[in-house]
Amino acid sequence: MLTTDEKRQQLLTELIEQSAQIDSLVVKSRQASPHLGTDYSQELEILRAKQRETTEKLHALEEFSSTSWENIGDGG
Repeated sequence: MLTTDEKRQQLLTELIEQSAQIDSLVVKSRQASPHLGTDYSQELEILRAKQRETTEKLHALEEFSSTSWENIGDGG
């Protein structure tokens, strides 16, 4: 099982990879002919949705981690 720090690092790595994929696809869509642009738009939307999901997981993890420390400070 991953520790909180390992999970956080994994999610950050996913976000970086997703951003790179989105950037690459944006460049390709700008260079493509107009009739191919809609295919890229759909792919972009899927990638952006995955990126939002990863971001939400990261925020939830950080919130959980923060809450855990508060509970420990209060005596568990």
